[in-house]
Amino acid sequence: TVDTSTGTYTNDIGAAEFSSLWTDPTFDPAQKAFYYVRVLQIPTIRHSQLDAMALGFATPFEGPATIQERAYSSPIWYKP
Repeated sequence: TVDTSTGTYTNDIGAAEFSSLWTDPTFDPAQKAFYYVRVLQIPTIRHSQLDAMALGFATPFEGPATIQERAYSSPIWYKP
């Protein structure tokens, strides 16, 4: 979904919105626990690739032309 020659990308993979219900199969109400969510962004162009294109270089030296950001939610703590 990323065009490394122009720096553009399309958001045509995955879902625009995602909702899910999850239950911990080993949940013990007498035991402390914490939960969090991890998410992945669609692949996008790396900033160094955009800089290389603006300066007329074929590709930057430090890595791939695209990245996929990751995020974590704040934890949800359970205390009996």
